[in-house]
Amino acid sequence: MEGLQLIDPVGIAGGLVVYWKKELKVRLISKCSFFIDLLISDDEAGYEWHLINLYASTNDAIRKAQWGELLHYRQRSSGEWIIWGDFNDLLWEDEKQGGRRREAWSLRAFRQFTTELEAIDMGFSGYPFTWVNRRYGDGLIKERLDRVLVSHNWKLQYDKAVVRHLATVGSDHAALLLDTDPPMSYGHRQFRFDSRWCQDPDSHEAVRQGWQNTTRGSKMFEVFHKIKHCRMNLRTWSKQKGFNARKKITEVQQQLELIRTGQRDVESGQLMHLYRVTRRFMRLTVLTGRLQQESHRERLRAYLDDRGVNGVTGFCLL
Repeated sequence: MEGLQLIDPVGIAGGLVVYWKKELKVRLISKCSFFIDLLISDDEAGYEWHLINLYASTNDAIRKAQWGELLHYRQRSSGEWIIWGDFNDLLWEDEKQGGRRREAWSLRAFRQFTTELEAIDMGFSGYPFTWVNRRYGDGLIKERLDRVLVSHNWKLQYDKAVVRHLATVGSDHAALLLDTDPPMSYGHRQFRFDSRWCQDPDSHEAVRQGWQNTTRGSKMFEVFHKIKHCRMNLRTWSKQKGFNARKKITEVQQQLELIRTGQRDVESGQLMHLYRVTRRFMRLTVLTGRLQQESHRERLRAYLDDRGVNGVTGFCLL
């Protein structure tokens, strides 16, 4: 059974859902109207830490009070921590583009909160803004409202951890991906056989030609080189056929990000282009094995529907 914690919205405002796979060791510590504190047990690293999932108010006065409440909560708690989610606030003037300029005084409360908390901003890779108001031209506003803050010792424990901003479909916010153990980059990517290749008769020819290569040596040496030539032929053939789903997804994500952030117009005929790009992205997402995550989402939405919960704003998958 997968894990779930939620905060019901008030009318159409607020609300937060955290959902995790059953394999993870997660325990609820505390929750209130705007955050859920979970204790994560990382057996692989032999480490426990708090994951505080946050959705801060859009009201300045309420949000300032929330900073005080969360600061007091952490000061009387122990253990290392992460606070992530939608802070609905900025640390620096350049984290907003378009619209009315944020004055320095309006950033003081959030800056003071992070300073007293001794928090480290994890930064990010990807597009610099996480929220867009979905308008175009002079009305376009972009802000970095979502971020990941961590304690010093957590950063020392997971020194290779990275945060990525991911384009989303159907939301005005980007998704945050926190990877505590990113894969190392190697010069040559490991060969992986794609079962879709079997559906194309041309792949059979690529294998046949690879197997016909002969090399002098023992039988095992000869078999080894035949397999090697088959692998090389399939890799070349798959590139020519355009079977690189990951590359296609990256290309489509880049197109969606340009449209979502207003860097590409979507007037008249380009609205249809946006529709086709979105459909194409969803198909490729399924092809790369994200169908399981989508089924988790559907089960969660069914659970929320049964409880009559609508309008939840925050949504975290672990």
